[in-house]
Amino acid sequence: MGTEKSFIDRIISSHYFQKAMEKAEAVFMHDKLGMLGLLQKALVKVQELAATSNISVVKLLNHYIVLFSELIKAYIAGTYKKLPAITLVKMVAVLVYFISPFDFIPDVLPFVGFTDDLAVVLWVGKSIKNELDEFEKHANV
Repeated sequence: MGTEKSFIDRIISSHYFQKAMEKAEAVFMHDKLGMLGLLQKALVKVQELAATSNISVVKLLNHYIVLFSELIKAYIAGTYKKLPAITLVKMVAVLVYFISPFDFIPDVLPFVGFTDDLAVVLWVGKSIKNELDEFEKHANV
């Protein structure tokens, strides 16, 4: 029996996600203003998606994108520093990946195009659930 990679493992080991991680590291380390622009693009994209769809997975995606954005903004502002930098870089990478129309499953494909985006958002969200809950309590998001 072979060892097949899971869907999320295939996405995070893909060229697309690796490029998102590289860009996230560069933006996180050297371009705070660029990071704020990235947050704005991600929020606009998820709001547009939420406005055109009423399905619960889009609402979940919207929740996490907004939460990640608020946490990153709080980190930049210096009001919340409880997460390690690598965790914040992963959140930024997810946002970079999310706004890119060409990724593991291109967003232009109806219905399935956001499957990979949702998978990486949930992967990060699940991996830091306790920290996100703590931030929500702290920030009253």
